[in-house]
Order: sequence, then C-alpha cells, then structure tokens
Amino acid sequence: MKYINEKRWKTMILVDKNIKERSTEIFVKNYNEASVNAISYDLHIKEIVGNSEYLKEYVLKPGEIVFIKTAEKIHMPDDLMGRIGEKNSRMRQGLCVSGPHYYPGHETYLYLRVQNISAGTIKIKEEDTIAQILFEELKEIPEQTYDNQPGASFNNEDEYLGMARYKDEYEKRMERIKDAGRDLDEKINHIYANILTLMGIFVSIFSLLMVNFTNITNKNMNGRYIATINVSLGIVIALFLGLIILLVNNKEIKKSTFIIYICIIIVLIIALFFLLG
Repeated sequence: MKYINEKRWKTMILVDKNIKERSTEIFVKNYNEASVNAISYDLHIKEIVGNSEYLKEYVLKPGEIVFIKTAEKIHMPDDLMGRIGEKNSRMRQGLCVSGPHYYPGHETYLYLRVQNISAGTIKIKEEDTIAQILFEELKEIPEQTYDNQPGASFNNEDEYLGMARYKDEYEKRMERIKDAGRDLDEKINHIYANILTLMGIFVSIFSLLMVNFTNITNKNMNGRYIATINVSLGIVIALFLGLIILLVNNKEIKKSTFIIYICIIIVLIIALFFLLG
C-alpha cells in the first residue's frame, strides 16, 4: 500500500497550494497568484503574432488561426510536465486554443495556437485570459531534460521562431505534396482525355456507318457524292478529336504529332475541294 500511495503521489497534478509553493521554480516572469486555480494556472496574452510584427489586439475572422505569445515565461522543473488546457469560457465563445506539452527543463514564453471556430468575429487583446496550464509531477526525473536535448529548437524562445529548424524539412514535405498533387492532376486529365477520345472515336465510327448505310441504300446516290459526304465528315471528326486533345491534355503536344495532324486536315480539305470541283 505504501508503494501504491508513493507511486500515485509521484504522478499527481499540482493543486493550487502546490503551484503557489513552487511558483518561483516554475515561473520566470509575470507570475500572479490571483491566476492560480484549483488545479491550474491561467495564461494571459502578451502579444498576437502578426506576419511581420507583434500586435496588442486582433479581430479573428471565422476559421482564422493566429499564434499568441503569453505574458508568462516558464521554466519547467525536472520533475514536472506542463499541459495546456482550454478555458470553458473561451470554448463557449468559439475559440479553440491548443499548445504543446512542456517538458522538464523547457524554458520559454508560451506560444499558443488560437482558432476562431465560430460563425462570427472574435476580438482578442493583450492581458486577456486565453488558456490554462496544468502541472503534472512525473514518476521519475528524465535521463535527459529538454534543455539538454540536441536540437531543442524551441528552448528559450523569447521571439516567435515559426518552424525553426523544422522549416526546411516542412518545405520539402510540402513540395512533395505539391508534386504528388500535380501528378494526380495529370493522371486525371489523362484519363479524361482517353475517355473523351474513345467517345469521339465511337461517335465518329457510328456516324460514318450510319451515313454510309443511308447513302448505300439510296439508289439515287452516286459514289462521288458518298465520297464527298465521308470526306466532309472526316474533317469534322478530325477537328473534333484535335479540339479534345488541345482542351484536355495539359502536356505539350509533340511537334511531330502536331505536324501529322495538320497534314491530315490539309489532305482531307484538298480531297474535299477535288470532289466538289
């Protein structure tokens, strides 16, 4: 029983009196005892991260996302982990606030992602309570705390670093996603082109058969007239198929293919003039 109680104590969440007792260990800047709750501490907005500057207030449009910097700067003791939690009041207002877990040894201002998931605009400003942080005691002290990890990109983040060292990897992944999207678009266009071409060929063959069947069964039709009709129909079909290829196929048409296509059209036109002459 003693072991179980000891284990439970080592994994407990700090309550208000524990937070107050350890406040000097946890908070580097802007601790306020009035912000201590039963099992958490309220976090406040210092600045809103803009594209090229920090803002003191901002109006979030529906669906819009921004990052905020908290007034509080923390240093997680080696036996604690910090968890970001949403405020009930902010959830009801229509804000979705999220943040990472803060590992032992992590010293930083907190940068939280804020999204407006309501149908209207929401104004946020400096000193607003935006979220809460809970402190959980660990079973043991980690062998390697965050500040001793190689490449701990977000330690001592006094100014917003964005993707930090992950930026290049992120951009590579986004480029791969874009390439995959382009490949998919090309495949879809290729399928559409094939379907339309097959439909065009089917309609063309059907039209030729119907025209010739009608003409052959008509005793008054001579060979020259039938040839004229077929050549005229051939020109229309060639133009139709060429239009399909030009409109649907995004890839550049080979020069040799284009020359052959133009030659076929010219031959058909010359044949038509010859038959009409």
